[in-house]
Amino acid sequence: MIKYKYMLGIFFACLLLTLCIYPYLPTRMAVHWNENGGANEFMSKQVVVLFIPVIIIILHGLVYVISHNIYKFNEGEHFIISGFIKSITLFMMFVHILILFINLGSIISFQTGLTIGISMFLFMFSKVFKKVKDREKEPIKLQKIRLVSGRIFQVMACSILFSLLLSLKWGFYLLISVISCGSILFMFYILYAYILESYET
Repeated sequence: MIKYKYMLGIFFACLLLTLCIYPYLPTRMAVHWNENGGANEFMSKQVVVLFIPVIIIILHGLVYVISHNIYKFNEGEHFIISGFIKSITLFMMFVHILILFINLGSIISFQTGLTIGISMFLFMFSKVFKKVKDREKEPIKLQKIRLVSGRIFQVMACSILFSLLLSLKWGFYLLISVISCGSILFMFYILYAYILESYET
């Protein structure tokens, strides 16, 4: 998983790129597209440019406050939470840059870019479940949960890419179906593992 110093560098690089292209952005920027790829909702460029970076800052600030003042994460929890935050941060920055370039006249559709971004996010998040320190000290059941969870997210990441071969409408349906089914499968597996462990103990 990418280190925080590199994450910070990517974040500031995105901000610098945003400042460089800001004068060339239209006053009203598209923020929503229909199933045919046509823009149908617009917002002022000031709001669009600031929204995602501000959300990222608030998200990291909220996690910092919770982890230092409300609930102390153990090493395993901290690793998973930090990995998830890094993945979601990269995904949000990707969406931010994608929206900017589409409004500059890029030929790529938002749904295509978003599909690629979601696949990347799920693949990066699957790696969080594999990299664990002191694996020898970890219970076998927890290792199995990590392995299966990582596989679920990897299958979701690969399956989502098939939507790129379909039309925007059917690609969207496949995207939603994969995310929904994968999320339900992940939650049911965690619940099953928890119930099984409670029953055996």
